[in-house]
Amino acid sequence: MVIRPVEDADWDDVRRIYADGIATGNATFETEVATRDDLEARWVNGQVFVATRHDCVVGWSSVSPTSTRDCYRGVGETSVYVDESARGQGLGRQLVTHQVTAAEAAGFWTLQTSIFPENVGSLRIHESAGFRVVGRRERIAQLAGVWRDTILLERRSPTIGRPG
Repeated sequence: MVIRPVEDADWDDVRRIYADGIATGNATFETEVATRDDLEARWVNGQVFVATRHDCVVGWSSVSPTSTRDCYRGVGETSVYVDESARGQGLGRQLVTHQVTAAEAAGFWTLQTSIFPENVGSLRIHESAGFRVVGRRERIAQLAGVWRDTILLERRSPTIGRPG
């Protein structure tokens, strides 16, 4: 498997994998896949990666800014999606680990993510990459007319944003 920055030819696969994640009902509150332009505007340039196996995109990860305020420029929200055919093979863990390393190299001191409690695999993947549970946001939003909780996790850089 190879993890690399997203390229123009990858976008159909990125959007397809995102659509598969949306269809599970346990990956995001989104109900439709955004356009490439919308996704590119949402994600931090240089912080979108794909995982390929035999030259096929089988997963992706991204960082989005959490705020437009300058004081939060080093705080990002991560997303990771893995093709259904590649789930349960450690790919998600590798993508998150790569994303953490790349984000820290780009100056991010805090990464956060919100995960549905039912998405146990994603919770475990993030915890293995150094994320910790900050809290549970009860009935934070509705998906298909049903109130859903999310687990808020964060990872703090051991070096960036620390005194000394």
